[in-house]
Amino acid sequence: MYGSYYWTRPRFSDERLTSACEALQADVAETWSGPISPFLTLLRSGDQVAVGIALDVYQRSGALSRLGGAPLYGEHQAEILEAARELLRQPPSSADLSPQAGAGANHASALNVMMNLAEQQDCDLIADALERTTNPTVVEAAAGAAGAAFFHTEGSPHLRLLALVAAYIDDADHPLQLRVRMLSALGDCQAPEATAYLLRALHQPEVEIQVQAAVGLTDGDRLEAHRELLERVAASWPDDAPYMAEEVRRILAGEDD
Repeated sequence: MYGSYYWTRPRFSDERLTSACEALQADVAETWSGPISPFLTLLRSGDQVAVGIALDVYQRSGALSRLGGAPLYGEHQAEILEAARELLRQPPSSADLSPQAGAGANHASALNVMMNLAEQQDCDLIADALERTTNPTVVEAAAGAAGAAFFHTEGSPHLRLLALVAAYIDDADHPLQLRVRMLSALGDCQAPEATAYLLRALHQPEVEIQVQAAVGLTDGDRLEAHRELLERVAASWPDDAPYMAEEVRRILAGEDD
């Protein structure tokens, strides 16, 4: 359905949820003005499909606001984050509820909305979701949530989540794009343990992995600590390296003002 990433043609036993879903969908399709009543009906329903749709709509409205639209539902951000946490405390939803997304669409909706909202306390929930899923859709959403959680973590890092993310990066059987996304999340963690993972990734054979590791290593105090190594690796990249390679070179040259 329009406005939802993971749920198509939902069927609710409660007609109230069906009406709310249809009202929200109709408004989104016409104006995206963000009717608050049907949105909150879905969000507060306790139904994992309805809550998942509400989280998807919130996340999509945020994406549109970054393109120039007005942000929606911002005054309910704390409630939205708590709803996402509650979905992650539940078992993965059945694939029958979301044939296109597969099993665990409830977790995908929760993790996707956490891409901007996750806090330090959410590391355990994100790690739990990663440990129990084999669905690439859920894993992809978890990468974004992990990055936000790492970014908002102060002090000692969450070592279990760090290790889970690093395992995806190291496993060449995973799609390269996913490994790069996980590496991007790791770059948001400033702990020494994360720096060690980034340095290891810098020596991976794939240029895409090297470039993303270098992006993380140009952040903060890491840059001067590893400048010589970064310059040597950056000089080895081919002309058709990923676009962020040029950004790394600009930073090393002191041109990134």
